[in-house]
Amino acid sequence: MNDYYSRGLRPEIVRMVPPDCRSVLDVGCGNGVLGEYLKHAGVERVCGIELFEDAARNARSVLDEVHSGNVETMDVPFERASFDCIVCADVLEHLVDPWRVLGKLKSLLKPDGCLVASIPNVGFHRIVRGLLKGRWRYEDAGILDRTHLRFFTLEGIEELFAVNSMRIEEIYRKIDCGANMKILNLLLANRLKESLVIQYVIKTRATR
Repeated sequence: MNDYYSRGLRPEIVRMVPPDCRSVLDVGCGNGVLGEYLKHAGVERVCGIELFEDAARNARSVLDEVHSGNVETMDVPFERASFDCIVCADVLEHLVDPWRVLGKLKSLLKPDGCLVASIPNVGFHRIVRGLLKGRWRYEDAGILDRTHLRFFTLEGIEELFAVNSMRIEEIYRKIDCGANMKILNLLLANRLKESLVIQYVIKTRATR
């Protein structure tokens, strides 16, 4: 499977997808690398939604069904309760109204289905230090990607799902810091823990 990882497969996302899933919807599926891997791992049906037609065309060659369009404005062409798992990897921060989109996607989950999402942390220490210096500079990639429309801390992420009656079941924290920040965090009794996180990967389920 090394070829998949060289093509951008993210193990932290794969790890959150339950191994017994039979159907997965990958929102923002790109060229279909994640879905192709999941199919080889035994998932029976993997579908995708992709904003860019060129990427969607490539994904159609490896996934079962791929639709091109903006998940925010399109009529999602799947029946209610169709999927065991929905993946939104680096998607929600690009939306005007991710709260409404989550409600739309939640209706596509089976009763015990889960949604996996990765969301950058605007409370990351380098962003905070930049703000203290009066700097907020949009970039081509990263937390301040100029295509990001929404910004979240962990508290904001929890609220995003809570308003859609979804509970966070598991959190993976992607840490990015040097030795000095680790030492400072230890000296402050772990009070800086969340500022060391550059991105959260979470698994959520609907509350009953």
